[in-house]
Amino acid sequence: MDTSNPNDTPTREQLWNRDAAISRLGGNEGLLNRIVEMFLAQIEQKQQALQSAATALDVEAVRFNIHAMKGVSGDVGADAIREKASSIENKAKQDDLSEIVQDITELDSLIKQTIAVMKS
Repeated sequence: MDTSNPNDTPTREQLWNRDAAISRLGGNEGLLNRIVEMFLAQIEQKQQALQSAATALDVEAVRFNIHAMKGVSGDVGADAIREKASSIENKAKQDDLSEIVQDITELDSLIKQTIAVMKS
């Protein structure tokens, strides 16, 4: 899936690959549920930190915050968020924040969609 194209609507599995996440956890559904709860509790804070870093055009802070977001989304199987975060991280590593507003808008949309899937 190319998360850089806002016209591509990610599938439910791309938003949350629950089966792959459970598999990585050795089939421990209880552990996955706890990780999902932590993800849901932290994602808004991580979004705010990323937004603040982007507003300040602080490339180091963008890189740090997006890397953390990539990690937690990967842990929980939120593949679309992880892919978008990876793309933003790669740009930040090249000191390129020229598209950061659009990137964060797309990331925020993926986060909203993923949260909806996780809560359904």
